Amino acid sequence: MIQTYQRSFWLSIAVLLLVTWLSGCAPTRYPPGKHQSSAPSSTSGYVKKGNPYQIAGKWYYPLDSGAFYDEEGMASWYGEKFHGRKTANGEKYDMYAMTAAHTVLPMPSMVLVTNLENGKQVKLRVNDRGPFVKSRLIDLSYAAAKALGFAEQGTTRVRVQTLDVSPAQAKPVYMAVPAAANPEVMHPPAVVKQAYIQLGAFSDKINASGFMRRIEADLTGDYPPLRVVPAVGVDRVRLGPFEDDAQAGAV
Repeated sequence: MIQTYQRSFWLSIAVLLLVTWLSGCAPTRYPPGKHQSSAPSSTSGYVKKGNPYQIAGKWYYPLDSGAFYDEEGMASWYGEKFHGRKTANGEKYDMYAMTAAHTVLPMPSMVLVTNLENGKQVKLRVNDRGPFVKSRLIDLSYAAAKALGFAEQGTTRVRVQTLDVSPAQAKPVYMAVPAAANPEVMHPPAVVKQAYIQLGAFSDKINASGFMRRIEADLTGDYPPLRVVPAVGVDRVRLGPFEDDAQAGAV
């Protein structure tokens, strides 16, 4: 009788440990509790606040705005393994919907993805985080990969451009910063502040430089210089300095 009880006891313990281990092995795409706010978006799911997060020892710094985002890189796709699971902004992943995962773009946001190998294009809604694989830029749903013609091969090189950026995001940002933060001002007065107009923010310095050159080609008149200002995880394209916020706002 005692032996039977002992066997049942240890069998229960073994089952509990197995269930715990299996739950720990369940596929996850992002750290729990770090990717959603308490405010639902105007469409569905939750709006990503943009807090930095860490995956496998690497830090990611979500962009405050998707304005002017235009990058090329490798795309992959994810399907049945995650179908029905919660995405990073609180929605349920549907492998047959036209959605995508990105490491730093705001959620939700719309992107135009072009397969650079065959020219096919799709418009997708970013509602998840990933891919957390070196050298990959974006993770697409199965349906999106099928539409772009690379579901069978698994990966392809793509161009990702943001669409439907809200007026608040598209409007250039001007900000006052201490003159000492400007490396060209060596001995500023203690109370002096200068303003810059931020035209875009990029996670790739090459794209930031290319965007700056395109803007320079379009600028006419007497303007302060454009520059790429490196920050943590992002390179910002700024015009300035201006004397104050009022002058920057007028420009």
